[in-house]
Amino acid sequence: MIDRQLILKQYASFVDDAGLFIKTLDQLLAAELYYEMQVTDFLAPDLIFAFEKICMQFTELMIIKWGVFSDFERAKLVIIPEYTSLPDIEDSIALLEVKYNQKFNSLEHRDALGALMALGIKRDKIGDIVVFDNGFQVAVSAELASYFESSVDKVGRAGVSIRRVPCGQACVKLAETKKLSTTVQSLRLDSIIAACYNLSRSQAQSLVLGEKVKLNYQIISKPEYSPKEADLISVRGYGRFHVDEVLGVTKKDRIRIVLSVVTR
Repeated sequence: MIDRQLILKQYASFVDDAGLFIKTLDQLLAAELYYEMQVTDFLAPDLIFAFEKICMQFTELMIIKWGVFSDFERAKLVIIPEYTSLPDIEDSIALLEVKYNQKFNSLEHRDALGALMALGIKRDKIGDIVVFDNGFQVAVSAELASYFESSVDKVGRAGVSIRRVPCGQACVKLAETKKLSTTVQSLRLDSIIAACYNLSRSQAQSLVLGEKVKLNYQIISKPEYSPKEADLISVRGYGRFHVDEVLGVTKKDRIRIVLSVVTR
């Protein structure tokens, strides 16, 4: 039997104000107790990370991630007991393609998300959005596809047309990152954050002590911690980046590092 209180204690930093962690945890408990498959709402990367760990640590259930796009961030989790048949992704996720006349308008990711959420839809019903030259594709919960199709005729000032397309026709989502080669005095977390975002050491330290920094999706409050290669660091209000490489010491006794900074 899964110990719900133990999980809540161990993963307290992942409990969100919207209640999505609790809702997903209850789905996990139901899958274990009743031996039935559960499909979650769209989860952000930190909750995906948490529930993969929880599932491995406390259950023998399997988790399959449904994100539609090849390089997805937000995904639904299929929590599935052994020997249970996997459902069709199209029953749970709809891929909508939205097009407009690019001659008179130019839309960005935030325009698309804002138009959809203006309908009163919660963020956990919307997956990733991929923008292309004259439109964008968005993954949404299947039960809301018809509502989106009939309710959205404008995004910003642009008139749009919407149609549902098979999930197999998802665009290629290109990673939006830039490489940053820099040097730090030491491999302390606050030093690396300061170098990445051009902050003072004291500013970076305040962010860490203020619990505004996550390392691999978990809050970390130790400025002296030394991140390792491949670690993901996210800083509230600034963004996130990976530590790609630690290249060694320069002639001035500084450590050269390479970071991959997410630009969106």
